[in-house]
Amino acid sequence: MTSNPAVKESTFEIHNHQAAADEWRRLAGHESSLDRLISALPSRLRLAKGAPLPEGETVGFTSTTTLSSPMDPPEGVTTREQVEKVNNSFFARTFTGENGEQMAACATVIEVPGTSYKQVDAFVLEAHNGDLLDAKELVPTSSSVLEERDGWWDALTGCLGRDCGGVCLSAAMSCPKVNWAAFLICLAGRCGVCVVKCAACATCNCSWWCKWAAGCCDN
Repeated sequence: MTSNPAVKESTFEIHNHQAAADEWRRLAGHESSLDRLISALPSRLRLAKGAPLPEGETVGFTSTTTLSSPMDPPEGVTTREQVEKVNNSFFARTFTGENGEQMAACATVIEVPGTSYKQVDAFVLEAHNGDLLDAKELVPTSSSVLEERDGWWDALTGCLGRDCGGVCLSAAMSCPKVNWAAFLICLAGRCGVCVVKCAACATCNCSWWCKWAAGCCDN
């Protein structure tokens, strides 16, 4: 079993709206699940046929974790070079429905430069009865239907409280919850790299590729 390597540093970047929107479009060009999310939103928001989506800001954050020295990947994985870093990103296109519904089409992305490894998880967060902290997770089963799933949001919020200390827990409780964009930007501004690390932790299912960079949520 490969032991966890030593981490030299972690950096964090909050993307502006345009950069986040551009990255979403780039991802959607390779990941059809992102387009299916957007296609299924009008029905979930109960919009009239042909009505434009009530889109708000697109937000995005990226953290890069760099090893103290290059390391071979796990056995059986072919790479062009040794692993030196892992990039974890989170992007969300936000929407407010006619009746105040708060929804965010989200993508978590884990990439390992120098390898073909890339893990993308696409889903929708929907405020439950207006409460962003009590969010539902939705995934597309077709281009018009979203169904509930469990696990990611609970793993993320659990990680924020367990691994990030009181600052992130306080931010989660006190950041404005008027919409997903305001909440997520505030959370990232106050918690920094820990927000993206917890998003990756909730996504990677304790795989070698990210558990040393993001932790192990065991969801």
